[in-house]
Amino acid sequence: MDGRNPYLISKVLKSFLWASVLAAVSTQLATTTDAIVVGNLIGPDAISGINVDMPVITLFTCVMILFGIGASVAAAKAIGSRDQQRADGIFTSCLISSTGVCIVLALFIYIFSEEIVELLTGGNAGISSYGVIYLRVMCLAMPFMMIASILEYFVRTDGNPRTVMTGVIAGSIVNLVLDIVFIKFCNTGIAGSAYATGINYIVTILVCLSHFGSKNSSLRWRLDLKYFFNYVGLSVQQGFAMAINTFLLSVSIMALNAIVLFSRGSEGMYCWSVCLQVFMIMQMVLSGIGSSIFSLGGILVGEGDMKGLSILNLKTILYTVIAMGAVTAFLLSAPGEFGRLFGSGFTDDGGTLSAALRIYSLMLIPYSILAELRSNYQIIGRYSLSLWLSVAQLFIMVLFVWGFSFLSGNAIWWGFPASSICLFVGVLIYSTVTVSRHRGELQILTLIPKNESVPALNVSVKITDSDIESSMSKIVDFLKENNVGEGTIFDVRLACEELLNNILQHAVKRNAEKHYIDVHLRCEPSTINVLIKDDGKAFDPTLPLEEDDEPGKRIGLRLVNGLGVKMSYRFMYDQNTVQLIFPRN
Repeated sequence: MDGRNPYLISKVLKSFLWASVLAAVSTQLATTTDAIVVGNLIGPDAISGINVDMPVITLFTCVMILFGIGASVAAAKAIGSRDQQRADGIFTSCLISSTGVCIVLALFIYIFSEEIVELLTGGNAGISSYGVIYLRVMCLAMPFMMIASILEYFVRTDGNPRTVMTGVIAGSIVNLVLDIVFIKFCNTGIAGSAYATGINYIVTILVCLSHFGSKNSSLRWRLDLKYFFNYVGLSVQQGFAMAINTFLLSVSIMALNAIVLFSRGSEGMYCWSVCLQVFMIMQMVLSGIGSSIFSLGGILVGEGDMKGLSILNLKTILYTVIAMGAVTAFLLSAPGEFGRLFGSGFTDDGGTLSAALRIYSLMLIPYSILAELRSNYQIIGRYSLSLWLSVAQLFIMVLFVWGFSFLSGNAIWWGFPASSICLFVGVLIYSTVTVSRHRGELQILTLIPKNESVPALNVSVKITDSDIESSMSKIVDFLKENNVGEGTIFDVRLACEELLNNILQHAVKRNAEKHYIDVHLRCEPSTINVLIKDDGKAFDPTLPLEEDDEPGKRIGLRLVNGLGVKMSYRFMYDQNTVQLIFPRN
């Protein structure tokens, strides 16, 4: 019973990861199928027209990340601290402000679309004509993309990642079908692909909106004009580093294109294009894991649960290393098999592509860990460090690749792993120095505080009579050590014991001894805050037990309700969360 068992966090993380990664995969597949359909039904110039527009469309993605990720993290912290009014205000202000900025940006780009595309294509008439048509229709679709993306972030944060996954997959399927219908049967040309993408976003919006009609939804529309700009500023502060990273990623890819093409020619460019597909696979995994850190980690930060945050961080790093380790092992052992997926008649007789893939794969693990650390720094409030790491990760990669490009043979590819390994060592040294300055109160690399800001008790309790009884002794001893009055100790013990026994009797029917209940208790200056989480049957202990209730129809708790304690309940991420707040005496 002593200490914190990772059971509950691991369970919700696995569920969250599957939904988030599948959503990211579906989004990427939608983009890939767009290119396949356009390439086969229209021609190569049409694909080039779409690719030319990508840096412009990335601007909308940056706005979405700036507002969406930032606001979802801020809302997650508010949900964790049980400040529902603040969470609702952040949600509403984010949706209004991001959509407004998107409409203004889309209008500007639509008006100057010809000039923008001509600049990007260098005056190539064939490609420009496709690029202008596609960009103008996408400008009409971008507000829907913004709304869909914001809803995805908040529905995920509100405990329903499966609905997001369903919406993204449904939208992707609709996108593929309409691509074919519009282009092949309606003769709409490249505009049809953009129309299909816009309808894809509308489908996603409709599916995500269904969440707000469910009983487990907590977010509501709340326009608070007094704090509107404060909420917008908070969202921008939280999301700034990630938005900069996305923008710099686009710039870095263009820079790497130029470096590789200039130094290694068309063969090198082909190798880099295949390596870039590996990078996109990594980004899909990191997208799912990043969503987990922002949503789950944000809630844990709001709850003040640093022990839970440490467990979450350790698990996400472990899963990342396993996933990227598997990709690395495959590329090291069979690079030719991966290369043949993108061969298109290309033969790698000299083994150039195989060598490039083997060397490039060594970057995946250190780069991914740095990306996770960057997300972690963001949610614990180290915004400057997160921003610095966002810039350094891409700038150093371009710098190293450029430096290695002056060497012969396959040396250029060593610039990728060398940059990530060197930066990782730098972050390790920096975090070690920072920890020493704080006298060991922080953890190396993650910089998560080892202890909470107030005295806290974290225990995981097996759902057995003996473990529940032992937990009561531990809670009482902890409260006595922190000079809590006998009356409060009695109330806390009684409420916790009643809730834990209620879970034992009703919540878990099979293999109860394999399940755990997490108890997180904090001694605030004027209150005692208790959080109890379990993964059993949904129940709301705040509801009174009526005399005419059928046995088992509603699990009520007369004793807890009779204490007059402030109690709240939420069922999210398939777990019950009960918060109790006792006045301290």
